Amino acid sequence: MDNEAEGRPGNPRLLAAVAWQGAALASPLPALLFWREEIAERLDRLGAVTGETALLGAAAVVAALAVPRLRDKLPAGAMLMLGGLVAAVGLGLMAWTVELALFTVGGVLLAVGAAPGLVAHRILLATDARPADRFRTLSWYWAAVAVGASWPLLVRIFHPVGYGTMLWISAALMLVGALLIGRHALAHDEDQEVEVTVARPDVPWARRSYGAAFAVGAVVIGGADAAQSLLLGEWQRSAVQNAAVLAAGSGAAALICLFGPWYHRLHRLAGSRRSDAIGTQLLMAGLLVFLGGLSFTYIGLVVCWLFAGGAIALAASGLDAAVFPSLAPAVRRAVSARQVLWAGAGGLAGSLVNAHVIGSWSDQWKIGWLGLPLLVAGWAIRRFAAPARDAETTAAQAQATTVPRRVYGADSQGPLLAVEQVSVAYGSVQVLFDVDLQVEEGAVVALLGTNGAGKTTLLRSISGLEPTIGGRMVYAGLDITKTRPTWRVGMGLHQIVGGEAVVGPLTVAENLNLFGHGVDRSQRDLGIAEAYGLFPRLAERSTQRAATLSGGEKQMLSLAKAIIAPPRLLLIDEFSLGLAPTVIADLLPVVRRIADQGAAVLLVEQSVNIALSVADHAYVMEKGEIGYSGPAEDLRSRPDLLQAAYLEGLAKALDRDGGEQGVR
Repeated sequence: MDNEAEGRPGNPRLLAAVAWQGAALASPLPALLFWREEIAERLDRLGAVTGETALLGAAAVVAALAVPRLRDKLPAGAMLMLGGLVAAVGLGLMAWTVELALFTVGGVLLAVGAAPGLVAHRILLATDARPADRFRTLSWYWAAVAVGASWPLLVRIFHPVGYGTMLWISAALMLVGALLIGRHALAHDEDQEVEVTVARPDVPWARRSYGAAFAVGAVVIGGADAAQSLLLGEWQRSAVQNAAVLAAGSGAAALICLFGPWYHRLHRLAGSRRSDAIGTQLLMAGLLVFLGGLSFTYIGLVVCWLFAGGAIALAASGLDAAVFPSLAPAVRRAVSARQVLWAGAGGLAGSLVNAHVIGSWSDQWKIGWLGLPLLVAGWAIRRFAAPARDAETTAAQAQATTVPRRVYGADSQGPLLAVEQVSVAYGSVQVLFDVDLQVEEGAVVALLGTNGAGKTTLLRSISGLEPTIGGRMVYAGLDITKTRPTWRVGMGLHQIVGGEAVVGPLTVAENLNLFGHGVDRSQRDLGIAEAYGLFPRLAERSTQRAATLSGGEKQMLSLAKAIIAPPRLLLIDEFSLGLAPTVIADLLPVVRRIADQGAAVLLVEQSVNIALSVADHAYVMEKGEIGYSGPAEDLRSRPDLLQAAYLEGLAKALDRDGGEQGVR
């Protein structure tokens, strides 16, 4: 995992429910493969079983391609629950009937019900887990799928159970899985994005996953008949021994997945890229499939297939953890559905080649050549992956973007906020040029300037909402230039955007309680009482929805946040915008009071008189640069300078002022 950024912790119950359903989806496959003769005898149609297998695969692929269209209509959790119920009904129908038509209907229901799981399982897990836990989470999921595929084989080894019984058990497991998923019916893949995402389904990692899906489909689906024929024919093994080999392979895949995070950690500590790990696993799987198919000993075949299954499962875990978090939520289901399509295409291609192109070859070569797509996919992932630094450098870079680096000592007497040579651009257009600004604790600093001067952009960059292209920001002695906005809020840096810092559907009282979230209850209650004392109009409208308040009342409610949860640095954007003078007169003392209690305040304001009436220091911006910096008292005493600056430009006004002073 290249990115160890902070994200939301995974939900263990969601993981358990999704893993259970994944195992339940895998459990009918061995039954349908190893009990085919019994099924054909019961339905009295041997050839029809092969045709239905192709029909079920096609139905699953078509249904999977339809799943992305339901994204805006059904949350992923509800869709998985409904799909599980449909699949359980289909399995029950297949287990109960002796009619080919009803058996086919049951199979189609199973395929349609399985489609949501094929598409959404991995998306939910990859985006729900923290970045550092994604690989582990997906490894556990694939381990559960391998266990689901192995238990019918283990039952076959120890007891001669009919296929109907196996399908009834699978139906029961599917029903339990649907009920477990039902607890998370509102879970949606519209998750919080914790890293940069792209909104196209054909990005490099997605394309790599399509190639890997094709190769895995060719081996697992296209090689199933050849593997069974090899074991029963070339090696003259009984049906029980045949089941034992594949059960061991599935069990080994499950165990390897459980130890996968340990292996993955070793790989990263060796300084490798994520693409190197995934590509290596696919290369190993391809080589082992080839060697196992051509092995001269039965033990060699078994050992090679055991480790090949584990390597494929690890590669799938790594790909899922890499692909889905890097995609925008709107395209994740589309990419997952394409993966299912490519896996089906690989299985179809492998089956057709074995049946019609190399039909006269031995079963050993029919299996051996299927290692070639895995080798090509692994080589391509390693060869064409984007360049990346080694694990140590990547970890250090990730830490630098999340953990503020100390610039000067904690007991230093420097300013609370120091903006040093900061530049910001919107695309190719630079809007801030080497801005320098300082804010001391307990001071109110006014940032003045005309519309478009860059004041709001500077505030957004200080809050972390706008990336910088140069310079740095030092807050409380820490370099926060690359720190996320959530970290800055946690460090006491708050911003109020005029009238927009309230939650409209909530009442005034609910907004105040929300502002105090995370604050000690007694302190929150005292803060709310103090806010009501400062703003009696809020007390009068405590049960009124915030959206119905006037502009001035919304600004009062916004400022109340700084009373309930006192910030260390308060940024206020467009303080007086749209407010009546009487309202402004009520609000200004509160701003001064916040500063007098120890907080630093940076006030962005177009109205010079309002800003200077409360400020200790003033900066004037013009065209993305700081044109003037000095005590607010100096500007208050020179109204002619400010008037000229706004009318003819700050540089000319200062030059003219300097010339007049020189004449005098």
